[in-house]
Amino acid sequence: MEESVLEVNGMIDHYGWQRTNIKWHLNKNKGKKVRCKINSWGGSVNEAIAISKLFEEHGNVTVEFIGFCASAVTWMAFGAVSIEMHEDSLWLCHKSSIPVDIYGSMNADQIESTIKQLQNEKKSQDAIDLIIAKKYADKCAAKGKTIKDVFDLMKEERWIPADECLSWGFVDHVIPGINKVSNDFRSLMIENCAALNLPVPIFPEYELPKDGPNDSYLKKIIDSLTSLISSKKEELHVEYQANINSNKNQTMNKTFVAVNILLAVEGLTENDGKIELTVEQMQKICDALNQGVTDKTSVDNAIAALDSISPNVQAIDGLTNKIHAVKALVNLLPTGVPAGNSIPKDKPEDKNYEDSKKDPVNRFFSEDED
Repeated sequence: MEESVLEVNGMIDHYGWQRTNIKWHLNKNKGKKVRCKINSWGGSVNEAIAISKLFEEHGNVTVEFIGFCASAVTWMAFGAVSIEMHEDSLWLCHKSSIPVDIYGSMNADQIESTIKQLQNEKKSQDAIDLIIAKKYADKCAAKGKTIKDVFDLMKEERWIPADECLSWGFVDHVIPGINKVSNDFRSLMIENCAALNLPVPIFPEYELPKDGPNDSYLKKIIDSLTSLISSKKEELHVEYQANINSNKNQTMNKTFVAVNILLAVEGLTENDGKIELTVEQMQKICDALNQGVTDKTSVDNAIAALDSISPNVQAIDGLTNKIHAVKALVNLLPTGVPAGNSIPKDKPEDKNYEDSKKDPVNRFFSEDED
């Protein structure tokens, strides 16, 4: 069957690629197979959802990820019948974001209004993130992934290689072959990712300079290091498999996220329904609990001190909000002390005063008194 190719490069938004561009091409190629080659770091959630539906309605769209694809385009592709990805490409999912700009002085009422506005914005972002997470979860459900797994991945905000995307079920096929990425394109990607507040992709491959007398010598050193690293990885893999075979009843429990972070481990060893902890790990947990009690007492004391300032402060929820409110009230207080307009009748013994009498104005009053 004849295949029409559509190349989508750049942002998905009202200034870049829009649903109208995609719709025009798909309508022009109804009944034909369409291959959409995508190289984009994302954009508008609204436009991406609409384009995904257009792919679905057309019914014969294959998405081909090239280079570095992130954010909205990663699930925009889910409307296609098949998703392919080059093995040297990278893929990134993350939680949605909106621009927030707060500047200037505010009184207590304005601060409270801003807080409510941000809370409403957060609720909207939570709703959008849930929609996106469900799309990811539906796509990788066959791989046994849950919506919690997806949310954890979104929080990581890391670039994922093609083979890992395939294992998650986000793509259906990996296209083999390494396409060399130019240094100019790498620099452009780094700048764009930084501007969009996305993690910068890592370029692990290193190309030796083609010119110079020591090329062959450097190549031997790097080849030797590569061989050494590869053999070490193989040894670790064999050791890891041996540990797995000798501990079949042991599993890695990753559900206790807060404890895992505290202990700096990926998960806790579970054996027949029991969690195994070392004495050092138990001490860390105990210390953290004691510190938590101390911190809570300090926070409670701080809140009580702030509440004693006024009933208005007491009515505000949250320590941070109370501090901002008090800060706003303090900023409204006048600074400095007004100067007096009278000259003291008694002549002080202060030497500084004697020196000030040399001033013409003070001399005038001194002569008056004499």
